[in-house]
Parts: sequence; structure tokens; C-alpha cells
Amino acid sequence: MGEPLTSTGVRPPGPAGRWLVGNTIDYDRDRMGFLRRCHDEYGDVFSFDEHTIVVRDPDLVHDLFARTNDDFSSESSAVATGFDARRSADDAQVWMSARRSGWRGLNRAAATAHTTRLGALFERTLAEAGDRPVDVLELMKSYSGRAAADFCLGADADGVPEVVAENAAAIEPLSGSSQLFPEWFPSRKIKRFRLARKATLDAITERIHRRRSAPAPDEPRDLLDVLLAARDPELTELQVQRLLRGILLAAYGVPAASMTWLVRTLATRPDLWERVAAESAAWDGEDQPPLSALPQAEAVVKEVLRLWPPTWLMGRTAIRPTSLGRWALEPGDQVMFSPYLLHRDPRWWPDADVLDPDRWLANRTPRKHSYLPFGAGPRVCVGTQLGVVQLTLGAFWLTRGYRVSAPGADRSAPEFHNLLVPKGFRAAFSRA
Repeated sequence: MGEPLTSTGVRPPGPAGRWLVGNTIDYDRDRMGFLRRCHDEYGDVFSFDEHTIVVRDPDLVHDLFARTNDDFSSESSAVATGFDARRSADDAQVWMSARRSGWRGLNRAAATAHTTRLGALFERTLAEAGDRPVDVLELMKSYSGRAAADFCLGADADGVPEVVAENAAAIEPLSGSSQLFPEWFPSRKIKRFRLARKATLDAITERIHRRRSAPAPDEPRDLLDVLLAARDPELTELQVQRLLRGILLAAYGVPAASMTWLVRTLATRPDLWERVAAESAAWDGEDQPPLSALPQAEAVVKEVLRLWPPTWLMGRTAIRPTSLGRWALEPGDQVMFSPYLLHRDPRWWPDADVLDPDRWLANRTPRKHSYLPFGAGPRVCVGTQLGVVQLTLGAFWLTRGYRVSAPGADRSAPEFHNLLVPKGFRAAFSRA
């Protein structure tokens, strides 16, 4: 691969690629196969092009996460934008300030109330499916969209899941392409994206104004209450908008894909269904069970996230001249890595490709930095713990109250697109 400067004088090795188009065509033809082949040939670090390197070393990935906001940015866009290091740093500060206020202020009562409402949302979503076979990913998008809107907006959530669904659908064909176009480019897809983004921000802004015009509650009922009550520092309307839109979108597709893999796993492994169902039936409390009461369900969730992390490819962009390991990077250079490959690396995981929830019950601590289903560091996925709770309770509700029929589940192969999903997975849900 090429010669641009690094601390060792050359870039990491990598495939030369085709004339004009580089490695884009070969990568898009088989994304995971391309990454595997390159790592097998060139090692844990290789050059994809003159501005992008791909890493598979857990310590390098951890270093990348730890230095996010200082040396690297995690910002991404569905359209091409010129990289602006100062703007990226300013945006990171806005995001982190809003996040800190949000998680600090979200009290236990508000979180508990949300998980209680989740059960009703889960039942409502499955009831709408009836007992006919449905596309499970689309069904779980409906559930996760409602769950995210409830967490963020509580009683003001009506209408928001539909707006967010359109925003996510408008982003998908743009971010799923290796070639990004500028926002001004005359394209129906980009126009749809602009309109959907505006609709989401308008919906959030309307609810901010509505909430501000009403008396403040004694205790926060949802994340919006928390953000509006923040005083150290007080958040601007722009900060609140950005945080809520980011969470609503992040909590739409990723949890839906995770829940789809969880349903597929339980439907195709009767032994695991029986273990989780026995645990669910044993709970006799009136409230939702804590995770400590659901070790079998939590172990299955962790193993599903290990084998099929929805965000299978992540990246960071260098904000300033810096280095990663022995490789020097310039502003705008990208570093990519795949949690999917880290999670299935036999150097870190015994029987890496085997579905084995018992590995989480036997106090077998994973190799440090080798398990990253939600990222790590200062920009770790917002609501990580909430996501694990939602998935674990999903396994609890599913095995406690339903039967799942998915005769073609084994044919739903992994699809490495924007998210890692089981392609074409369909199932029928009926009351037990």
C-alpha cells in the first residue's frame, strides 16, 4: 500500500485496490469476507486506502476509545461533509455536557417507571403482529422506537416513533454506501434525508417548548425533564435537541437488531428457551425482576451480543496530528475496527464461534478490551445499561408469555449492512 507519512515512514500494509476505485468494489461485494482476508494476509492493522486504516488489536481499539474527544472524533454523517477539527471538538463538548447532565439526573424512580411501561409496550407490539409470521426486525424496530420515545419523552412520546422511523429509513441507504455525497447533491435520497431530519428536530423542538411552558414536575418523569432541569451547566435548546435526536436514532435500530438476534437464538435453541423460561416462571414478584434475578437470560443476551453485535463496524476520525500504536495519523484520517471480529477471535475467546452462554456464568473473564458490543471510553453508547436491561427483560417477557414459531430461522444468514441483522428472519408469536 501507499507511502504517506507515519512514525515508521510508511503506512501499514494493505491491498493495492483497483485503479480509480481502490478497494471499494471488493469491500462492498463481501464486507466481512474482505476484512477477514485482509487481516489474515496483513495482520491486525492494514491500510484500506491512503486515509483509512483498519485495526483488530484489542489494545489499539481501547486506546482509540480512551482518546475519543481528545485526539479522535466519533462523529459520523449520512452525507459527505468536509472534516472540521474545531467543529468536531466543539460538537463533542456539546454532546458530553448534555450526556453528563442527563445520566446524572435520571433518578431511579424515572428509570423504574420506564421499565414498567416497557412491558406494556412489548405486549402491545406483539399483539399488533397477531399470530401470523412477520418480519421480526421490522416488528422489533416498532418496539424499540416506542421504547426510546417513552424513555426520552414519556407522556409526550405520541407520534415521535413514526417520525424517528422515517428518519432512520432515510439515513439507511446513504450510510450503507461506501460513497457519500454532499448534502447539496441533487438526489431524492438526500432530499428525503433532509426532510426527515427536519421533521425529527421539529418534533423534538415542539415538545421542548410544550414542556417549558408547563410547570416543572417535582421529580423528573423522563429524560427530557432531566435535561430541562439541568443547571450545572444549564443546557441550551440546541444541546437538548442534539442529545434527544441522537438517542432516539441510536435506540431505534441497534436494540431492534439485538432483539431480533435474541428471538432467533431462543427460537432455534430449545435448550436455551427452556432454561430462560424456567427462570422467568420462577419469578413471583409484582414488579419487573432485577437483572440479578435473571442470570440465565442475561447470559444469553451477552452471548448474543458477542456473536452478533449489531454495530459490527465502528470508526473514529483523527482530530489532530496523532498516532495509534506505531502508526502516525493526520487530521481527517480514519481508523475502523470490527467488534464482530474481536468477539470471534480465537486468541481471546475459546470456541469463539460457538454459542455458549455458560461462558458468562462460569466467571470466565474475557480478555481485556475484547468485548465491545456497545463501544467503550468517553463516547460509549448512551444508555448501555438500559439496553442490556431492555434485552434481558425482553427475554423474560418472551419466554414467560409467548410461543415463537420460526421454521425457516436457520436460513436467515447474517447480513453485514448498516447493522448486522439476520436477513429475512420471520417468525410468528402466539400467547402461551
